Formats: sequence, structure tokens, C-alpha cells
Amino acid sequence: MITIDFEDFIKENNEYKDKTISLCIGVFDGIHKGHQEILNKVINNDLYSVLVTFNINPKMKSGRRGLEKPLLTKKLQTKIFEEMGFDLEVIIDFSKKISTLSADEFLLKLCKNLNIIELVVGEDFQLGNPKNSLKSFELQESLNQISSKTKVVITKAILDSDNKVISSTRIRQLIKSGKLNVVQDLLGREYLLDLGSTPSQVSGNSLLFKIEDVKQLVPKEGSFTAFWVEEKISTTVNIDAEVIKISPYQEASIKNYILAIS
Repeated sequence: MITIDFEDFIKENNEYKDKTISLCIGVFDGIHKGHQEILNKVINNDLYSVLVTFNINPKMKSGRRGLEKPLLTKKLQTKIFEEMGFDLEVIIDFSKKISTLSADEFLLKLCKNLNIIELVVGEDFQLGNPKNSLKSFELQESLNQISSKTKVVITKAILDSDNKVISSTRIRQLIKSGKLNVVQDLLGREYLLDLGSTPSQVSGNSLLFKIEDVKQLVPKEGSFTAFWVEEKISTTVNIDAEVIKISPYQEASIKNYILAIS
């Protein structure tokens, strides 16, 4: 998978202008089962699969979620997208200029120099600044004025076994409550922590990380089973108000610093 900047993707004479593209747009924080339903529709066809996402969650930058940490680091998110089989990841720098675009302005930028055959979105998708936005079911009419060849594919929300909608907001609440068994079911995998760029300290046979240094949302205080993803080495994670303590610690086990907690 290749990762490029949004401005390079949409520029005139870009290197993707001759591709027939299936594309989705979103934050995809956590990449839960609902997100996976959208993402799989993009990659499970014969078109060139493109994912457009953001360098930061717009809701966090705009203050709607304050300073909450994401469910995935950008590095880990990109790793999952690549493993899913995407051809291209496009990163939008959520600048003031981008944040003020209307939905129509954004769609024109996106489609002007690209051959987008499918635009796949969730039914709760909304595009554009709050005053000039379009919901999922309004996109096709707007696109018909810009690119008659582009078809909007709307994916219904995914429900869990209790008929509740799977959402990043709900998963965030469950992580804060320490209910990782439920989180695992909604994600379709263990909750992953990318500790690769987090300062650490060795104490005996344990590895310590300050919670304030971790770039993702950390579960509430408690003891959890876990394993280092790349090496499949099991360990125990103890979390208190300030520190994550991982025991036992082995130098070989943390080569990639991705921890799966359940």
C-alpha cells in the first residue's frame, strides 16, 4: 500500500488519473466492525481501492471531543489498512482551509481530476463544514452535477448481538470502563496499543510506561492478559492511575511495541 497527501492525490495530472477507483472517506477511529463493513466494500472488487482519511480526528481538533486520545495511532491505523489490502491511503491535513470547505466544494476537488466509480460511505456519514454539509443520502444528487459516473454506495450501520449500533464513541466508553471483552467483540480483534514511540523504563523484569505519554486511549485501572503482536509472546498488563506495567519483560518481545490487550 502507498500513502500520499490529499493534495498530491487530487492535483491535475496526478499519477492516479487513469485508475478506475473505489473510494471511501472517514476517520475510522478504532477500525471496528462497522468501519470494516465499509472498508471491505472498497477492497472486495476489481477497482483500485483508495481510502481517504485524516491526520487528526476533526472532532478532536474542532473541540467537540476536546483532547481525548484516539483509539489507534496513525502508524497502527495505516498498518491495519495495509493488511486489509488497500492499494492507496490518502491523508488529509485537517487545516482551517479544509475545515471550511462545503460538501460540494470538497466533492469537486475530489472528482475533478480522478476517475472515481464508487464512493462508499456509512449511512451516518456527513461531508463538509456544518453549515454546508451533505448527509450520505444527499451525496448522489450533488455528485450527479459533478461526476455522473460516480455511484454512491451507502452501507448500513452494523449492530452487535444486543442490536446496538457499533460505534467508536461506544467503544471508547467501554475501554474507559475496562470492558475489553465487549470491545474485542465490537472490534473483531483485541484492543491494540502502539507503544513504539512511548518512553519506557525497565524495573526488574517489568517494563513501565507513563499513561500521559501513551498516544492512545488506555483502559481503566486493572489487570489484563496481553501479548506482543509480532512475536506472539504472552504477558500481563497492570494499569493504575499513572503507569502501565508490563510483566514479564523480555527485550526480544518488544521489537515492534504493539501490544494486544484482552
